[in-house]
Amino acid sequence: MNHPTRRLTLSEALRWGFLILLPLAVLGSIVAWPGFRTLSAFRLLYILLCLEAVLWLFTGRKTLPKVHVWWLLVFLAFWVAWTLLSLLWAADKAAGVRYSIFLIMMASLTAATPLAITRVRYLLVALLLLLVVLGVALSIGVMEITTDFRLPTSMLVGLPERYQWAVTSFFHNQNDFATYIALWLPVLAAVPFFTRRPLPLVLVFLGSLVCAICLLYTGSRTNLLALGLMAPSLLVVLALRRGTGSTPWQWILGLVLLCSVAVLLFLGATGRLPVLSLPWVGVQHWRFDTLEAEIEAGEGSGGNRIKLIQGGLAAVRDSRLLGLGPGNAETYLREQRGLELVQNLHNWWLEVLVNGGLLVFVGYAIFYVALLWNLFRVSMASGDKIVAFAATALSVALVGYTAGSLSPSSAIHFTPMWIHFGLGLAVLNLHRTRAPDDLTVL
Repeated sequence: MNHPTRRLTLSEALRWGFLILLPLAVLGSIVAWPGFRTLSAFRLLYILLCLEAVLWLFTGRKTLPKVHVWWLLVFLAFWVAWTLLSLLWAADKAAGVRYSIFLIMMASLTAATPLAITRVRYLLVALLLLLVVLGVALSIGVMEITTDFRLPTSMLVGLPERYQWAVTSFFHNQNDFATYIALWLPVLAAVPFFTRRPLPLVLVFLGSLVCAICLLYTGSRTNLLALGLMAPSLLVVLALRRGTGSTPWQWILGLVLLCSVAVLLFLGATGRLPVLSLPWVGVQHWRFDTLEAEIEAGEGSGGNRIKLIQGGLAAVRDSRLLGLGPGNAETYLREQRGLELVQNLHNWWLEVLVNGGLLVFVGYAIFYVALLWNLFRVSMASGDKIVAFAATALSVALVGYTAGSLSPSSAIHFTPMWIHFGLGLAVLNLHRTRAPDDLTVL
């Protein structure tokens, strides 16, 4: 008997193309034309999907998916519109155009996620693909730790040996890699509370410990603080959740996982775990007691951060709270005494304020808090285990990212943040759509 072949519609091609786009966005320049990092698979597929979306708009009958989070998407549209308007008064037009292009790409990536992930099965596919990429990133990190080999994407290539202890190949620098790990660790840590299946539990335990080891080789104190916010937040959310179905043994496994990661980070950061061979210079990066001295001296990481904050606030004041325009924060700060070598603000909250002004900053803060709060509510109320799991993990990740936002060099092109925003919007939309699904994976 001949079975009719199901045709792949243009809308389905867009959906699956977008699901593939998400992991490519994280891989970035790792999957790019050799010697030409800007020509990445992510950017090529993004352009292709944009053209395909235009074709879809002008052909055939179209049925748009239900969007119940339009009020959050409105802010993204406003952010882009204000950014383009602020080009009028931006001093560095070239930097402004580059920054605007990045914002349009990342905001569209976030906004398209709830349009593409309209069923729980698509959410599961997205999470699995992104977790596979996490495994690739950790594998590259382990390779760096064990062999001292660096990919061409590492910022350490060609630098003196004393800098070669850090893990930098996947995101070019260690701060971005540490933030990426901190965003995904809550996803792994939440798994034992939602499943009893042996294979996921074994993979999660191994993955979490490797995450902790790679995090040690970044020296990111900010993300250690982020994890310190995440762990109790996860336990509070799970304790408040009704009908979670977690058995006492699941709670024991989950607590063992969290304690194992905490102990590993403590021993490694204090130099008491020689088996990791973390060099003394790496151990020094984990010391918090040096921050006060750095701030008082106006030198080092602590001193430079204070200078950037003071310079950024002065820039906002000089712009009459309208912002300097996209990508112009660094241009302004480099003109100030003592900040001539500024490459970026290393503070996403400050970057939004300085470039976008008070209006965009307040809108972003409302967007962030609203997304976090509504994910928490879905975690409490959802009867779908996968939706509840995703809402729990993403809300906890966003709690930690309030501090983690201070770590990336610049989050305008830090795709993991934008992907987390998009997944959060998709989870809210799924919960409110209540689309039927027959998945029983966890």
